[in-house]
Amino acid sequence: MKGTPFIVLMMALLVMVGGCSQTEGKSDPSPTNEGEIQTAGPDLDDDNGAEAQPSETDNTSDEQLSENMNIDDYLNAHYKINGTHYETDVWESNSGMTNYTVKLLPDTEEYSQEINGKFQNGHTKSYEETEKMFDIAKQIMDELPEVKNKSRVDSVSWVSYDGEFKVVLIQDFENSEKQADGESLSKYSSNQIEYARVWLQLGPNQEIDELNVRHIPAGEKLNPDDETSASYPEAVIQLAGSRLVDGSVTYSGNGDGTINVYNIPLRWDGKYPAGEDFYNNIIQSAKLVHINTGDDQKVIRLIKLLNVH
Repeated sequence: MKGTPFIVLMMALLVMVGGCSQTEGKSDPSPTNEGEIQTAGPDLDDDNGAEAQPSETDNTSDEQLSENMNIDDYLNAHYKINGTHYETDVWESNSGMTNYTVKLLPDTEEYSQEINGKFQNGHTKSYEETEKMFDIAKQIMDELPEVKNKSRVDSVSWVSYDGEFKVVLIQDFENSEKQADGESLSKYSSNQIEYARVWLQLGPNQEIDELNVRHIPAGEKLNPDDETSASYPEAVIQLAGSRLVDGSVTYSGNGDGTINVYNIPLRWDGKYPAGEDFYNNIIQSAKLVHINTGDDQKVIRLIKLLNVH
């Protein structure tokens, strides 16, 4: 009887040792399961649906980002204007330079109509929205080439919802890489290029032997021979050929690829005095016109005919 407690104690110890062995065996995953966990972990979302954080080796440097970025995404992130978005035409020049032709477009047709009207009335009234667009366009022209190496901004334009109305907010005339007869426009001044392009687009007669440029200061009468004539509200430029039949174009430049065109004859014919209302209507009817770049060969031909007074 005295040996019974000893036997019971030994049996209890054996049971405890066996249980511990079974517990340790269950806690060890098989080699196959261990491999699956290590491989799947970084690629799977966590229980809350959040994406796993990328490792340090996945981070892209600022320099790499500038070389590989989507230009439209960059413009919308850094130069966003409410109610608009950017679309960009990208082209390579012979020198290997990347050129960006940037278009600022409205998100809705209603906003397009609103801004179109403000651009069209811009020669008589200043608007906060259009002024901001001009300012942002200049920033893009100045700053984007610093972010993106070996690049230039050819132009930044507002384009209406239907694509029919366009205003060049800023254009890089000086660095144009287009050539005519092997001659680059870069050798000419921006004023010379402007005069020639205006006449190329609006001049009544293109077969001229001379292109005269006359600067008229603000405050000068539209018709110096009529005492009732109103005066120019701003300085204007009058382009004309050497003959009366060549016609003329009278305009003021906005410095952004657009001009305000006044319907002024080269010679006033009619009965005078005409009255202030007659002349005020001419001033108020000035039209905002976008000037196209035109054909460089024709532009250079007209530049060589310039006679600035």
